[in-house]
Amino acid sequence: MSEIARALHEQYRREWEEAKNLLTRAADEKRELSADEESQWNKLNESMTARKSKIDSVADAEERSAKIDALAERALKVENAVKADNDGDVLRAIATGERRRAQFEIRAMASTSSTVPVTFADFVVTALTEGNPVYAGATKLRTSSGEQITIPRVTANQTAAFVSEGSSISPADPTISSITLYANKIASLTLLSAELVRDSGFDILSTVGTQAGAQIAYVAGSACTIGTGTVLPTGFVQAATGLSTATKSGTVTATFWDAIDLTTLLYSLAPSYRNNNTAFHASTSAVSKLRKLQDLNGQFIFQPALAAGQPDMLLGYRLVENVHMAAVASASKSVAILHEPSYYIRELPIEVASSTDYLFNTNQVAIRTLYPVDGNIPDLNAVKVLVSATA
Repeated sequence: MSEIARALHEQYRREWEEAKNLLTRAADEKRELSADEESQWNKLNESMTARKSKIDSVADAEERSAKIDALAERALKVENAVKADNDGDVLRAIATGERRRAQFEIRAMASTSSTVPVTFADFVVTALTEGNPVYAGATKLRTSSGEQITIPRVTANQTAAFVSEGSSISPADPTISSITLYANKIASLTLLSAELVRDSGFDILSTVGTQAGAQIAYVAGSACTIGTGTVLPTGFVQAATGLSTATKSGTVTATFWDAIDLTTLLYSLAPSYRNNNTAFHASTSAVSKLRKLQDLNGQFIFQPALAAGQPDMLLGYRLVENVHMAAVASASKSVAILHEPSYYIRELPIEVASSTDYLFNTNQVAIRTLYPVDGNIPDLNAVKVLVSATA
């Protein structure tokens, strides 16, 4: 961790303590925040949000740099060890028109010391891990062809009961339906000058992989969160049937939902799904609101990360800022709790092709990246969504 990240995190923690003291003092005196205190709180909250974003950006940049350096090092080892086409050569051949298209298999990331060749897909997977809030923890099904995949979904479990000797056993079969995962495509165009493409010193693999990956990751993140399932993945918010409507029973002055509602949401999830793989997902405005909430004992339910690079916590579980979720509003779905491995993501090889005709008048090459993907959650007991109270 860099000194910059440490310094930012120390400031983040100091601002949290200052903001917490404002709220605690008002609570001890059994009053609302004064106008000056409210103004201070808002400034501190905005500063914390901005600083947390900087911390995450610095951490992401450092991690990305380390991964890219590692990928480059692995590529160099392979280049020195064997003579074979690498993905950089393939991508340049596509961009110059020597090849029409190519597919790049998605695989688990190898260790930095491995001599497995670096691939174009590695850069896309790195971007998806950083930019899609659901991707890192989800279960990935990686196939080479686009046939539909059917996954059983149990909608009602079978039952069991004690029976006396000689008594008949009543049948109680489970009720089973299914979900189908398709091969919907996310498309991205990366534009490069023809001169740059021909320059052997230009790192086309990293440039196209990083740029296309960032665009794909944002679109995939939105789909895996709130997607409707029509020509795109079904997001966990869209799929959820376990809705917990806020009652604001703990704090009558709270707007839309309070700490008690979040506790109710947490414990509406079955014990088997409350573990280290479970996380709260909340929109940006919801995260801002969460920082202010206290339980009935006056304890804050939000806890900032103990160190830069670690997650903030909510009620003892990871808190993920999911920018694709709805803003806090009347009857909106701005907070959910998800057992992340229960969400399935189906992926196919990434296809890349190019065209020199698309922007012929500007002498640019258009590189098209297609990422076939689908997603859904077979077990609806693994996600619960909080619905804000009606204003």
